[in-house]
Order: sequence, then C-alpha cells, then structure tokens
Amino acid sequence: MRNIMLIQRHSSFNTSHGRESFDLAMALAAVEHKVSLLFMADAVFQLMPLSDNPQLQLKPYQHGFKLFDLYEIDQVLVCEDSLKQRGLTRADLIINTTIANSAMIKNCLANQHQVITS
Repeated sequence: MRNIMLIQRHSSFNTSHGRESFDLAMALAAVEHKVSLLFMADAVFQLMPLSDNPQLQLKPYQHGFKLFDLYEIDQVLVCEDSLKQRGLTRADLIINTTIANSAMIKNCLANQHQVITS
C-alpha cells in the first residue's frame, strides 16, 4: 500500500480536472492505496453545494464525495489560506474536511510516497 496525495487546484466550472481527480481517487482507493486529498486555490469551490443549473452542463460528481468514508479516504484537507482568500468557511462546505494551514500541508506532503496534482 502506498500513500498517495491528490492535490486539486481547479474549480469544477472551467475544466474537467476535478472530475478526473475524483475518479482517480476512487480507483486508487479501490486497489488498496491510502489516498489523501488536498483542495486548494479554486478547487475549494468543488466543495460547495451545487445548484441545478442546466446551462453549466456539468454532471454533479460532487455527490460522490460522500463515498470517501466507504473507500477509506480519511484525509481530506482544505487549504486554510485558499478558503480565506475566497471568503469561505467550513460551514460553506458540503463534506467534513480538515482545514489545513501551510505547516500541516507540508507535514502531510512529507508522509506521501507519491503526489499527483491537477
């Protein structure tokens, strides 16, 4: 088993990076890797409630975030600075996460075998 962290930096509104990262996290966790996620920069918007807007033409993969526990994805971090810069708080997020400062992020990264960014 390898420790693998997926770092997401993009919102779900302008690229498919978020969906692809979600699919990768599920696949890696299904084959017994210890997967951690870090949402930073505009990726914090992925953790906000979705409104049904047919003009966006997006499939709401964020509903799948509730499966993290089932797949034993226990470490879901959100960059504290990214939240603050966007005027968001923990209460704005749709799942339970760990709000991480830069020291915590650095420590977590040091414990990974592999880091994948999107």
